[in-house]
Amino acid sequence: MTARTAILALAGALAAPAVAGCGAPSRHVVLSASAPAEYPFVLHDPATLPHDFVVRQHLTIHARRDGQPVDGQFDAIVQKQGDTLLLVGLGPMNVKAFTLEQRGDRIEFTQFFGPELPFSPRDMVVDVHRVFFHHLPPAGPGGSGRQRGELDGETVEETWQGGELRRAVFTRPGSALHGAVIVELGPGCTQAACEPASATVRNEWFGYTLDIVNEGYERL
Repeated sequence: MTARTAILALAGALAAPAVAGCGAPSRHVVLSASAPAEYPFVLHDPATLPHDFVVRQHLTIHARRDGQPVDGQFDAIVQKQGDTLLLVGLGPMNVKAFTLEQRGDRIEFTQFFGPELPFSPRDMVVDVHRVFFHHLPPAGPGGSGRQRGELDGETVEETWQGGELRRAVFTRPGSALHGAVIVELGPGCTQAACEPASATVRNEWFGYTLDIVNEGYERL
């Protein structure tokens, strides 16, 4: 299954009635963050990432299936604390649909209801890293302008405005992945801490867009 189809499957599962999972066993998957994957990305150990926080997100997914637009929405809570990055997906009536935890090289995924998602939970962890952590080292005092560099096998071009990171473009020259992953950030992502009010992830490699609204940031 491609990453695009996986995103569509996730949207469909979280939109399903919570009663669909009543009496059904949960799905539990454990995998390595560094194992080869369709979506190449270096997932750093959360213990090495700065700034502990918790935030609630509302995500809207846009993609296409058989030439037709397909949209989905769900809520999630993201928490980074110490050596653990945790993502909790919420279904109807705030019922916990899944938990996804990265600790060191271990990714653990548990799904409590909805149809089985035949894709790697690692893809969701990658997009969390792209929004909050996957940034170039500061080139100097925060200001305005562009900086370009290499990061974990990707070419990155960042746009800064008034001391805030507002856009990052990731490409993999020489690979089979054409186009870019483009992350647009709302106000709040500074050198001190990346706490954007919103984010849009346009993944041209796999043909989907995530619109994210972040609410209630709490530093831990």
